[in-house]
Amino acid sequence: MSTIFTPFGSIPDDLPADQRAHWQRRQLTARNTLEIQALTGTEANADTIASFRRYVQGEIPLSQAIEQAREQLAQEHVTFRQYLNRRNII
Repeated sequence: MSTIFTPFGSIPDDLPADQRAHWQRRQLTARNTLEIQALTGTEANADTIASFRRYVQGEIPLSQAIEQAREQLAQEHVTFRQYLNRRNII
């Protein structure tokens, strides 16, 4: 397993077994999603990781965490395009 992504904290001790399984599934989903993003060349920023941490903790749905990742990727693309355009002018 890759080491680019650390777990989102420990599973709370007071969670029932079925909720522990859901926590572990969400944690695996978050880790895999952000590792795939990293494989495309864009590491997740702190805001995106925080969104996925909230997903793992059950505070937000996966769709909201993914939207944050998409926004980051879109911003990275815009920033890179601006950089390329500026370099072509000089």
